[in-house]
Amino acid sequence: MALESGYIIIWLDAHIGSKDNCRQMKTEFKVGLEEIAAVPQMPHDPIDDLICAICEHSAPILFTDSQEEALKLIENNMSSRKVIFISSATLGRQIVPQIIEKELQLESYYVFCGNMEAHRDWGIECINDGLNIQMFDHETTLLIRLCRDMSNILKEDGKVLLNANKPEPALKYFEFALALADTAGKYDTLTGPNDTHRPSTEYRPILLSLIEKARRAMK
Repeated sequence: MALESGYIIIWLDAHIGSKDNCRQMKTEFKVGLEEIAAVPQMPHDPIDDLICAICEHSAPILFTDSQEEALKLIENNMSSRKVIFISSATLGRQIVPQIIEKELQLESYYVFCGNMEAHRDWGIECINDGLNIQMFDHETTLLIRLCRDMSNILKEDGKVLLNANKPEPALKYFEFALALADTAGKYDTLTGPNDTHRPSTEYRPILLSLIEKARRAMK
């Protein structure tokens, strides 16, 4: 069961509608079932799993391959929810100026691009314009970061609920925050024997402590 976190994610992508993309997510959330049934089973895809985790534990994701529809989705949802926007760099470069021109207030932007250098300048311009924008060279890296960001949001919102003497919803926020962070860690793996990157697990004792605190408050 997804939380009513107050967030919604709008993803503008030319390929997300393909029946071969994100099939687990489409099955789980009842999208395109007839098309999926005709396709043989395939191994789990990290992108697929990360999308499922985000949808299940933090916020719904609305997919579109049309800039016009993306703008409508933003306008229709921004009055009641905080909008997080995901896009390819090519489409983002085209639509972000329109978002700015329409003065649409988005919470944050996540952009993936195959050539970071080719899009660095307009990304810097967006940051200078005050946009909260992050750019990534792969969708998996982007989704790992989004999982962690949403985990932190849920953790902080859960603290507010706990301080307001609402331990039951706070517990759910903390549990979902832990699930998101664990999913991010699952796919934030070493790329080879010389990779010095080590995914942080510092979040676990913090969230486990908050979970225990919420459980005690419910007694």
